[in-house]
Amino acid sequence: MYSRSPPMLSTKECNFDLATRFSRWLRVQEYTSGTQRQYLASVRLLCQFLDDMPATEATHLDIRDFLAVVAHKGLKRATIHRTLHALRSFFDFLNLGGLINWSPPRFVRLRRVERNVPRVLTEKQMSILLSATRDLQERTMVEVIYGTGARAGEVRSMRVEDVDLKTRRIRVIGKSGQRYVLFPRSITGYLRRHIGNRRSGYLFVTRCLPRKLKLYAGANGAWRSCYYKVDQEKGRSVRVHWRVPAGEKLTHAQAMKRPRREIPKSVRDIPVGQKPLGCVTVRCVLVRIGLRVGIHVNPQLLRHTFATHLMDHGADIRMIQKMLGHNNVGTTQIYAHVSMSQVQKVLDKCHPRNL
Repeated sequence: MYSRSPPMLSTKECNFDLATRFSRWLRVQEYTSGTQRQYLASVRLLCQFLDDMPATEATHLDIRDFLAVVAHKGLKRATIHRTLHALRSFFDFLNLGGLINWSPPRFVRLRRVERNVPRVLTEKQMSILLSATRDLQERTMVEVIYGTGARAGEVRSMRVEDVDLKTRRIRVIGKSGQRYVLFPRSITGYLRRHIGNRRSGYLFVTRCLPRKLKLYAGANGAWRSCYYKVDQEKGRSVRVHWRVPAGEKLTHAQAMKRPRREIPKSVRDIPVGQKPLGCVTVRCVLVRIGLRVGIHVNPQLLRHTFATHLMDHGADIRMIQKMLGHNNVGTTQIYAHVSMSQVQKVLDKCHPRNL
């Protein structure tokens, strides 16, 4: 007896299946979680734009039209460039798999993104910002970001076991993979008090309050609920759904006893340090501190401030590149334009009218 062949996928389903396979490839290539989300979102938007056209038949003209639609949404030029990079990676993936013979996005060119001179805080403003912190975690976070120049994602990934107080360095995982960031001697005391007796877990933590279980009525007398538990592979809490079938015909009071008995209490109270901060939590903490003293601040601004203050005090640009984790020194060159105080010192010292 012949087995029934599986149903054929539609063009839209094939495109989204390719996008799913591409997301798996990004994980194999060890792209950061943020890059994976951005690239996959761009590819899925392209699949929606193509509608019934197979992605393998798209041309550079289709890519150009899609980017025009993205640009009409009022997005920044850097975002459009990032979308193009995502599409180039996707079509390179299709090319490597033998599905296409060329990569259409490689034939699309955009205007270069002009690098604006970043805003930085003065040393006086940094002192005011540090004085606006209200607890040890806030003070330690600001000190670590300003003292190491770490990215927000790297601050989230910092773990207690990766902090070496003797050599004054922290192993982080971020945009450029694993690297070590160094911190000044003055931060050691804050880190030691912040860590306390902990030997493992994330350095900066969020404390989860017990979530109250709630039951929601489903169809035909069914009951449903959900709870959260830590997924060690994903490194975050995930929602787990729980359901009472309609056939049991339980009242609300009877059904409420079931989750309290079956759902372990441990999943509601996550131990301190076992859950990393959210993606925007670091930014929110800094914004909240800045609002107290009227300074608009974010993690990237402190990173710029870190590099500029080093340049002001005579640090070599190659050393700053190493501390920031830049792969290309050209990315670090922008701080040479920001550090006008150092330029002023050279002018005053070397110009013949000042001699």
